[in-house]
Amino acid sequence: MPNTRRLHHPTHAALESDLKNLYFWHGVLVPALVVVRPDWITAKHVLTEENAEVRRVMIERMGHERFLLEANAQPVHQDEVGALYRIELPGDEPIVLVHVTNATPEPDGSLKKYVLRVNPELRPMFSDGRTGAPQVMTARNAVASTFGLTGEEWDPCIQT
Repeated sequence: MPNTRRLHHPTHAALESDLKNLYFWHGVLVPALVVVRPDWITAKHVLTEENAEVRRVMIERMGHERFLLEANAQPVHQDEVGALYRIELPGDEPIVLVHVTNATPEPDGSLKKYVLRVNPELRPMFSDGRTGAPQVMTARNAVASTFGLTGEEWDPCIQT
């Protein structure tokens, strides 16, 4: 049974008092703007936040794509699969994101773009929670890792 006793409120303080209101996002104590004004979160807020869990929530709330743009991240690798970005964080593991375009057209014919957070070493993530060996930093390897595969094993032509 999942832990259902974590403090959380999607739009207001999870705990209100005469002294101070406290804002929680799925059990993580966060600054008020993270809950009530996620549109005000900036990459600078994220990059200067010392707490890794609060940083993770900030990125989730502002969106990976907006974070990439505001952080002025430069791709470390680009190929036919997408663009791979790595953002170093002092005292924490880097944030590694891959920007991809869905090959399946939307009803209007457009192609939707996604930003996926991946393991900083592009280790394939298996369904049982284990991870595979580190891979070379390529966009192909990054996407493959999300399927529990290496870039050599992954064949996007056989996806459903």
